[in-house]
Amino acid sequence: MGWFVLSYLFSTLISLVSIGRLSQQEKDLEILLLRRQLAILERKQDKPVKPSRAEKLTLAVLTARLRQVTRRPASALCAIIRIVQPETVLKWHRELVRRKWLQKRKQKGGRPRISQELEDLIVQMAQENKRWGYGKIEGELLKLGFTVSESTVRDVLKRHHIVPAPRRGSSSWLCWPNNTSVL
Repeated sequence: MGWFVLSYLFSTLISLVSIGRLSQQEKDLEILLLRRQLAILERKQDKPVKPSRAEKLTLAVLTARLRQVTRRPASALCAIIRIVQPETVLKWHRELVRRKWLQKRKQKGGRPRISQELEDLIVQMAQENKRWGYGKIEGELLKLGFTVSESTVRDVLKRHHIVPAPRRGSSSWLCWPNNTSVL
């Protein structure tokens, strides 16, 4: 089924390219000839047409594009769309659009989430040891065999609304309590 759809779409693209190379008069004559042939087939056929999924897709996309370009209402498409009702083709298009937006998106990338047990352990360590910062928690987890970064610890604590411990040793040796320099 997949190869059939792919080959059908490829042949449609090739037809689109070949149509683009025709002159306006050639296009008009081809359209008129195709319409006459279709009218003959409609008169002779007694059963309704059952288009395949790929044919529905193609008809829906082309009809939506035609309607967008010409700004015609659905009722005016009756002269162009002959084998099914224009409302049916537009319904197929609405279903395609709806299906597109309802599909779950795959994750594009990034690091995978940590396990819930590890997250609970990080929260427990932070709550039991209020003076530990991100680096200390990271180091203790490393001793237990868990490899996480400081930023992961920070993100977990932020998610659980736990404020970080103050950083120690970050003051410069050049500054004294009254912002006077030693030099």
